[in-house]
Amino acid sequence: MTEAMRQVKEALGEDAIIVSTKESGGMIRITAAVEQEDSPPAKTKPEAAKEEAGFDEETVLEIITDTLLRHRVPGFVSEKITSAAILISGRDPKKTLAKALAKTFTFTPAQPKAAKPVLLVGPPGAGKTLMAAKLATRAIMAGQKPAVITTDIARAGGVEQLSAFLNILQLPLFQAEDVKTLKSALIKAGAGNPVIIDTGGLNPFDPQEMKTLAKLMTVAEMDAALVLPAGIDAEESAEIAMTFEILGVGRIIPTRLDFARRFGGILSAADKGGLSFGDASHTPQVANGVITLTPEKLADFLMPYLPNPPKVKRGKP
Repeated sequence: MTEAMRQVKEALGEDAIIVSTKESGGMIRITAAVEQEDSPPAKTKPEAAKEEAGFDEETVLEIITDTLLRHRVPGFVSEKITSAAILISGRDPKKTLAKALAKTFTFTPAQPKAAKPVLLVGPPGAGKTLMAAKLATRAIMAGQKPAVITTDIARAGGVEQLSAFLNILQLPLFQAEDVKTLKSALIKAGAGNPVIIDTGGLNPFDPQEMKTLAKLMTVAEMDAALVLPAGIDAEESAEIAMTFEILGVGRIIPTRLDFARRFGGILSAADKGGLSFGDASHTPQVANGVITLTPEKLADFLMPYLPNPPKVKRGKP
Protein backbone atom coordinates (compact mmCIF):
# COMPACT_ATOMS: atom_id res chain seq x y z
CA MET A 1 0.00 0.00 0.00
CA THR A 2 2.84 2.40 0.85
CA GLU A 3 4.51 1.80 -2.51
CA ALA A 4 1.17 2.22 -4.32
CA MET A 5 0.55 5.52 -2.57
CA ARG A 6 4.03 6.68 -3.54
CA GLN A 7 3.28 5.91 -7.19
CA VAL A 8 0.01 7.86 -7.00
CA LYS A 9 1.77 10.95 -5.63
CA GLU A 10 4.51 10.58 -8.23
CA ALA A 11 1.99 10.33 -11.09
CA LEU A 12 -0.58 12.93 -9.97
CA GLY A 13 1.25 15.12 -7.47
CA GLU A 14 0.72 15.96 -3.82
CA ASP A 15 -2.83 17.27 -4.45
CA ALA A 16 -4.14 13.90 -5.61
CA ILE A 17 -7.35 12.73 -3.90
CA ILE A 18 -7.81 9.03 -3.17
CA VAL A 19 -11.27 7.99 -4.46
CA SER A 20 -11.11 4.30 -3.57
CA THR A 21 -8.70 1.50 -2.77
CA LYS A 22 -9.09 -2.22 -3.32
CA GLU A 23 -6.82 -5.16 -2.43
CA SER A 24 -7.17 -8.45 -4.28
CA GLY A 25 -4.79 -11.36 -4.71
CA GLY A 26 -1.83 -9.47 -3.34
CA MET A 27 -2.41 -6.54 -5.71
CA ILE A 28 -3.40 -3.01 -4.71
CA ARG A 29 -5.73 -0.99 -6.98
CA ILE A 30 -6.05 2.71 -6.23
CA THR A 31 -8.40 5.12 -8.00
CA ALA A 32 -7.27 8.71 -7.54
CA ALA A 33 -8.41 12.07 -8.87
CA VAL A 34 -6.90 15.52 -9.19
CA GLU A 35 -8.60 18.80 -10.05
CA GLN A 36 -7.56 20.19 -13.41
CA GLU A 37 -7.52 23.87 -14.33
CA ASP A 38 -8.85 24.83 -17.74
CA SER A 39 -5.97 24.62 -20.18
CA PRO A 40 -5.30 23.42 -23.72
CA PRO A 41 -5.27 19.63 -23.93
CA ALA A 42 -1.81 18.14 -23.68
CA LYS A 43 -0.49 15.84 -26.34
CA THR A 44 -1.02 12.24 -25.42
CA LYS A 45 1.88 9.86 -25.51
CA PRO A 46 1.30 6.11 -25.78
CA GLU A 47 2.70 5.54 -22.31
CA ALA A 48 0.93 8.53 -20.70
CA ALA A 49 -1.92 8.12 -18.23
CA LYS A 50 -5.41 8.31 -19.74
CA GLU A 51 -7.76 10.97 -18.32
CA GLU A 52 -11.45 10.13 -18.12
CA ALA A 53 -14.40 12.05 -16.62
CA GLY A 54 -16.70 10.04 -14.40
CA PHE A 55 -16.94 7.88 -11.31
CA ASP A 56 -15.25 4.53 -10.93
CA GLU A 57 -17.53 1.50 -11.24
CA GLU A 58 -17.56 0.78 -7.52
CA THR A 59 -18.67 4.32 -6.69
CA VAL A 60 -21.37 4.21 -9.39
CA LEU A 61 -22.81 1.07 -7.83
CA GLU A 62 -22.72 2.64 -4.36
CA ILE A 63 -24.60 5.73 -5.60
CA ILE A 64 -27.27 3.59 -7.28
CA THR A 65 -27.65 1.40 -4.18
CA ASP A 66 -27.99 4.45 -1.93
CA THR A 67 -30.57 5.93 -4.30
CA LEU A 68 -32.72 2.79 -4.19
CA LEU A 69 -32.46 2.67 -0.40
CA ARG A 70 -33.54 6.30 -0.16
CA HIS A 71 -36.63 5.53 -2.24
CA ARG A 72 -37.46 2.54 -0.04
CA VAL A 73 -37.23 0.12 -2.95
CA PRO A 74 -37.79 -3.43 -1.64
CA GLY A 75 -34.76 -5.69 -1.57
CA PHE A 76 -35.99 -8.11 -4.23
CA VAL A 77 -36.47 -5.24 -6.71
CA SER A 78 -33.28 -3.44 -5.71
CA GLU A 79 -31.23 -6.59 -6.30
CA LYS A 80 -32.57 -6.90 -9.86
CA ILE A 81 -31.66 -3.30 -10.65
CA THR A 82 -28.20 -3.40 -9.08
CA SER A 83 -27.41 -6.74 -10.76
CA ALA A 84 -28.22 -5.16 -14.11
CA ALA A 85 -26.09 -2.13 -13.21
CA ILE A 86 -23.09 -4.35 -12.40
CA LEU A 87 -23.26 -5.92 -15.87
CA ILE A 88 -23.45 -2.49 -17.54
CA SER A 89 -20.25 -1.20 -15.87
CA GLY A 90 -20.95 2.47 -16.57
CA ARG A 91 -19.12 5.52 -15.22
CA ASP A 92 -22.19 7.82 -15.09
CA PRO A 93 -24.55 6.80 -12.22
CA LYS A 94 -27.73 8.22 -13.76
CA LYS A 95 -27.10 6.78 -17.22
CA THR A 96 -26.16 3.45 -15.70
CA LEU A 97 -29.33 3.49 -13.59
CA ALA A 98 -31.43 4.27 -16.68
CA LYS A 99 -29.92 1.33 -18.56
CA ALA A 100 -30.47 -0.93 -15.54
CA LEU A 101 -34.13 0.16 -15.33
CA ALA A 102 -34.56 -0.60 -19.03
CA LYS A 103 -33.29 -4.14 -18.40
CA THR A 104 -35.43 -4.62 -15.29
CA PHE A 105 -38.79 -3.20 -16.41
CA THR A 106 -40.77 -2.82 -19.62
CA PHE A 107 -41.63 0.58 -21.07
CA THR A 108 -44.52 1.01 -23.51
CA PRO A 109 -45.00 4.36 -25.31
CA ALA A 110 -48.42 5.92 -25.88
CA GLN A 111 -50.65 3.97 -28.25
CA PRO A 112 -51.69 5.37 -31.67
CA LYS A 113 -55.12 6.94 -32.06
CA ALA A 114 -56.74 3.80 -33.49
CA ALA A 115 -55.66 1.68 -30.52
CA LYS A 116 -57.87 -0.14 -28.04
CA PRO A 117 -59.94 1.85 -25.53
CA VAL A 118 -57.88 2.94 -22.53
CA LEU A 119 -59.51 1.74 -19.31
CA LEU A 120 -58.32 3.55 -16.19
CA VAL A 121 -58.63 1.48 -13.00
CA GLY A 122 -57.32 1.75 -9.48
CA PRO A 123 -58.10 2.41 -5.83
CA PRO A 124 -60.10 5.46 -4.69
CA GLY A 125 -58.22 8.76 -4.79
CA ALA A 126 -55.53 7.58 -7.20
CA GLY A 127 -56.28 10.33 -9.72
CA LYS A 128 -58.16 8.41 -12.44
CA THR A 129 -60.65 11.16 -13.27
CA LEU A 130 -57.96 13.81 -13.57
CA MET A 131 -55.86 11.44 -15.67
CA ALA A 132 -58.84 10.87 -17.99
CA ALA A 133 -59.09 14.65 -18.48
CA LYS A 134 -55.34 14.88 -19.11
CA LEU A 135 -55.37 12.09 -21.70
CA ALA A 136 -58.34 13.70 -23.45
CA THR A 137 -56.53 17.05 -23.50
CA ARG A 138 -53.40 15.45 -24.95
CA ALA A 139 -55.47 13.82 -27.70
CA ILE A 140 -57.12 17.16 -28.55
CA MET A 141 -53.73 18.88 -28.71
CA ALA A 142 -52.56 16.12 -31.08
CA GLY A 143 -55.44 16.90 -33.44
CA GLN A 144 -57.60 13.94 -32.41
CA LYS A 145 -61.20 13.86 -31.22
CA PRO A 146 -61.34 11.49 -28.25
CA ALA A 147 -64.44 9.99 -26.70
CA VAL A 148 -64.60 9.90 -22.90
CA ILE A 149 -66.77 7.45 -20.98
CA THR A 150 -67.25 7.26 -17.23
CA THR A 151 -68.59 4.41 -15.14
CA ASP A 152 -68.03 6.46 -11.98
CA ILE A 153 -71.65 7.56 -11.70
CA ALA A 154 -72.32 6.53 -8.09
CA ARG A 155 -69.71 8.80 -6.49
CA ALA A 156 -70.98 12.23 -5.56
CA GLY A 157 -69.49 14.79 -7.92
CA GLY A 158 -67.70 12.22 -10.07
CA VAL A 159 -69.61 12.96 -13.27
CA GLU A 160 -69.68 16.71 -12.62
CA GLN A 161 -65.92 16.91 -12.14
CA LEU A 162 -65.12 15.20 -15.43
CA SER A 163 -67.89 17.08 -17.26
CA ALA A 164 -66.36 20.39 -16.19
CA PHE A 165 -63.04 19.47 -17.80
CA LEU A 166 -64.66 18.15 -20.98
CA ASN A 167 -66.88 21.24 -21.40
CA ILE A 168 -63.71 23.29 -21.82
CA LEU A 169 -62.57 20.86 -24.52
CA GLN A 170 -66.08 20.88 -26.06
CA LEU A 171 -66.36 17.13 -25.68
CA PRO A 172 -69.42 15.18 -24.52
CA LEU A 173 -69.22 12.75 -21.60
CA PHE A 174 -70.77 9.33 -22.10
CA GLN A 175 -72.02 7.52 -18.99
CA ALA A 176 -72.22 3.78 -18.37
CA GLU A 177 -73.22 1.86 -15.28
CA ASP A 178 -73.06 -1.76 -16.47
CA VAL A 179 -72.03 -3.99 -19.34
CA LYS A 180 -75.03 -3.11 -21.51
CA THR A 181 -74.67 0.66 -21.21
CA LEU A 182 -70.90 0.47 -21.69
CA LYS A 183 -71.40 -1.39 -24.97
CA SER A 184 -73.83 1.31 -26.04
CA ALA A 185 -71.41 4.08 -25.08
CA LEU A 186 -68.59 2.47 -27.07
CA ILE A 187 -70.86 2.37 -30.14
CA LYS A 188 -71.70 6.06 -29.70
CA ALA A 189 -68.02 6.87 -29.40
CA GLY A 190 -67.53 5.78 -33.00
CA ALA A 191 -64.88 3.62 -34.60
CA GLY A 192 -61.39 5.01 -35.07
CA ASN A 193 -61.60 7.60 -32.30
CA PRO A 194 -59.42 7.36 -29.18
CA VAL A 195 -61.57 6.17 -26.28
CA ILE A 196 -60.81 6.86 -22.62
CA ILE A 197 -62.85 5.11 -19.93
CA ASP A 198 -62.81 6.41 -16.35
CA THR A 199 -63.93 3.96 -13.67
CA GLY A 200 -64.88 4.41 -10.04
CA GLY A 201 -62.41 3.72 -7.28
CA LEU A 202 -62.31 0.03 -6.37
CA ASN A 203 -61.17 -1.87 -3.32
CA PRO A 204 -58.75 -4.38 -4.89
CA PHE A 205 -59.28 -6.73 -1.95
CA ASP A 206 -63.08 -6.81 -2.30
CA PRO A 207 -64.00 -9.81 -4.54
CA GLN A 208 -67.40 -8.38 -5.46
CA GLU A 209 -66.01 -5.04 -6.62
CA MET A 210 -63.30 -6.75 -8.64
CA LYS A 211 -65.92 -9.05 -10.18
CA THR A 212 -67.84 -5.99 -11.36
CA LEU A 213 -64.70 -4.60 -13.00
CA ALA A 214 -63.98 -7.97 -14.63
CA LYS A 215 -67.40 -7.91 -16.30
CA LEU A 216 -66.80 -4.43 -17.70
CA MET A 217 -63.48 -5.57 -19.14
CA THR A 218 -65.22 -8.28 -21.19
CA VAL A 219 -67.19 -5.71 -23.23
CA ALA A 220 -64.25 -5.11 -25.61
CA GLU A 221 -60.54 -5.67 -25.92
CA MET A 222 -59.11 -2.88 -23.79
CA ASP A 223 -55.80 -1.35 -22.80
CA ALA A 224 -56.32 -1.51 -19.03
CA ALA A 225 -53.99 0.66 -16.96
CA LEU A 226 -53.59 0.81 -13.19
CA VAL A 227 -53.53 4.42 -11.98
CA LEU A 228 -51.48 4.43 -8.79
CA PRO A 229 -50.09 7.38 -6.82
CA ALA A 230 -46.41 7.48 -5.96
CA GLY A 231 -45.34 7.67 -2.35
CA ILE A 232 -47.43 4.86 -0.86
CA ASP A 233 -46.13 1.76 0.89
CA ALA A 234 -44.18 -0.61 -1.37
CA GLU A 235 -45.81 -3.80 -0.06
CA GLU A 236 -49.27 -2.31 -0.36
CA SER A 237 -48.53 -1.15 -3.90
CA ALA A 238 -47.28 -4.61 -4.89
CA GLU A 239 -50.40 -6.35 -3.57
CA ILE A 240 -52.68 -3.86 -5.33
CA ALA A 241 -50.83 -4.37 -8.61
CA MET A 242 -50.95 -8.16 -8.38
CA THR A 243 -54.71 -8.07 -7.78
CA PHE A 244 -55.40 -5.93 -10.85
CA GLU A 245 -52.91 -7.89 -12.96
CA ILE A 246 -55.01 -11.02 -12.47
CA LEU A 247 -57.85 -9.27 -14.33
CA GLY A 248 -55.63 -8.48 -17.30
CA VAL A 249 -54.30 -5.02 -16.41
CA GLY A 250 -50.99 -4.62 -18.25
CA ARG A 251 -49.80 -1.06 -17.62
CA ILE A 252 -49.20 1.24 -14.69
CA ILE A 253 -49.76 5.01 -14.78
CA PRO A 254 -47.99 6.61 -11.80
CA THR A 255 -49.46 9.87 -10.51
CA ARG A 256 -48.25 12.55 -8.09
CA LEU A 257 -44.64 12.20 -9.21
CA ASP A 258 -44.23 15.89 -8.40
CA PHE A 259 -45.50 15.43 -4.85
CA ALA A 260 -43.95 12.14 -3.71
CA ARG A 261 -40.34 11.87 -2.61
CA ARG A 262 -40.07 8.09 -2.57
CA PHE A 263 -40.92 5.92 -5.56
CA GLY A 264 -40.29 2.46 -4.12
CA GLY A 265 -44.01 1.68 -4.25
CA ILE A 266 -44.21 2.38 -7.98
CA LEU A 267 -41.21 0.18 -8.78
CA SER A 268 -42.53 -2.57 -6.50
CA ALA A 269 -45.97 -2.48 -8.16
CA ALA A 270 -44.51 -2.64 -11.67
CA ASP A 271 -42.27 -5.55 -10.72
CA LYS A 272 -44.77 -7.69 -8.82
CA GLY A 273 -47.65 -6.98 -11.20
CA GLY A 274 -45.55 -7.37 -14.34
CA LEU A 275 -46.84 -3.95 -15.42
CA SER A 276 -45.34 -1.80 -18.14
CA PHE A 277 -44.46 1.88 -17.69
CA GLY A 278 -45.78 4.42 -20.18
CA ASP A 279 -47.83 7.48 -19.30
CA ALA A 280 -47.36 9.25 -15.97
CA SER A 281 -48.54 12.40 -14.22
CA HIS A 282 -46.08 14.92 -12.76
CA THR A 283 -48.26 18.02 -12.38
CA PRO A 284 -51.81 18.96 -11.27
CA GLN A 285 -52.24 20.94 -14.51
CA VAL A 286 -54.47 19.36 -17.15
CA ALA A 287 -52.73 20.86 -20.18
CA ASN A 288 -49.37 19.14 -20.76
CA GLY A 289 -50.15 17.07 -17.69
CA VAL A 290 -48.99 13.71 -19.06
CA ILE A 291 -45.42 12.61 -19.70
CA THR A 292 -44.02 9.46 -21.26
CA LEU A 293 -42.05 7.62 -18.61
CA THR A 294 -38.91 6.34 -20.34
CA PRO A 295 -36.02 4.68 -18.47
CA GLU A 296 -34.12 7.97 -18.68
CA LYS A 297 -37.04 10.00 -17.33
CA LEU A 298 -37.62 7.53 -14.49
CA ALA A 299 -33.91 7.73 -13.61
CA ASP A 300 -34.26 11.53 -13.48
CA PHE A 301 -37.05 11.22 -10.91
CA LEU A 302 -35.09 8.70 -8.85
CA MET A 303 -31.82 10.59 -9.03
CA PRO A 304 -32.57 14.31 -9.53
CA TYR A 305 -29.24 15.49 -8.13
CA LEU A 306 -25.75 14.16 -8.66
CA PRO A 307 -22.33 15.56 -7.67
CA ASN A 308 -19.97 16.48 -10.48
CA PRO A 309 -17.79 13.51 -11.30
CA PRO A 310 -14.02 13.83 -10.79
CA LYS A 311 -11.54 13.61 -13.61
CA VAL A 312 -9.72 10.37 -13.02
CA LYS A 313 -6.27 9.55 -14.33
CA ARG A 314 -5.61 5.89 -14.80
CA GLY A 315 -2.02 4.80 -15.36
CA LYS A 316 -0.40 1.43 -15.69
CA PRO A 317 -0.51 -0.72 -12.50
